[in-house]
Amino acid sequence: MKSIVIIYPYFGKLPVQYKMWRESALRNPSVDFMFFTDANVEPAKNIFVHKMKFEEFSQYIQAAFDFPIVLDRPYILCDFKPVYGQALQQFIGQYDFWGYGDLDVVYGDFRAFFTDEVLSRYKFFLGFGHLTLYKNDEETNTYYKVIIPGYQDYREVLTIHKQTFFDEYDHKGTADKWKECRTQDCFLDWQFDNISIPKKSYSMNSLTRGWKQILFEHQGSKLYMLRFNNGKLEKKESLYAHFQHRPFMKDTVKDYEHFLITPSSMIDYPRNFTTLKLKFYSRKRYLMTKYYQWKDRILWKMGKGHIR
Repeated sequence: MKSIVIIYPYFGKLPVQYKMWRESALRNPSVDFMFFTDANVEPAKNIFVHKMKFEEFSQYIQAAFDFPIVLDRPYILCDFKPVYGQALQQFIGQYDFWGYGDLDVVYGDFRAFFTDEVLSRYKFFLGFGHLTLYKNDEETNTYYKVIIPGYQDYREVLTIHKQTFFDEYDHKGTADKWKECRTQDCFLDWQFDNISIPKKSYSMNSLTRGWKQILFEHQGSKLYMLRFNNGKLEKKESLYAHFQHRPFMKDTVKDYEHFLITPSSMIDYPRNFTTLKLKFYSRKRYLMTKYYQWKDRILWKMGKGHIR
């Protein structure tokens, strides 16, 4: 089985979804998760923690370059994500694949999607930023440095104070360069769910796979997207779900072996009146959507709108 490590440089307060993230990570024992952090992250069999300050981590990145980079705050680490494979080789050199991701996610079964057959075919997997994977070899790890007209130049990206979304699709960064210039090396199946932000719809909609008014069921190591279609409950297996811009979610789960994710919370999976409760949790919530639209407009007027 090909080895995988997912890297998390994280500095500051952990997101409200962290406990759920952790439980789903522990249920993928064949995948390692590696933190560089000043947060209170407890090590486990497949969770490795390197305690350090942001300034110390920045030095590892700077050591990979012979020119001064601008990495003066954790927020712009996003633009440095493609650099990790080169800059952190002393930590990840033994792995076949390395990647990076977000913590406001819940994982399904990694190996159901990243099979050895799939891993043998591709070098770059998913370029949205919440979970991206690279083959761990020198040519792949340094491809972000290849200069191609029309795409961002890494030397500019790493030396300015402005965030450029170098790691994500649709910004002419390294992800687009992989997808458009080396399509044959890219795993492009969108078997995951990026959730609509509340100002667009408080009810959860999958922006990547099109289902609306959805819930998520996590059972064992499996994650399923749920919806009611013409009154019938349907489910589809997911690699992961990304809950962007939902810091209000509450975690009341007592049994992580089987739980449900609603637009506002993580709860134990209902055992009684299940269909009725699922319909209730997945209902449209027009007033809550309007509330977040109003709140977003107010924040923008105050100059406090979300940048990313």
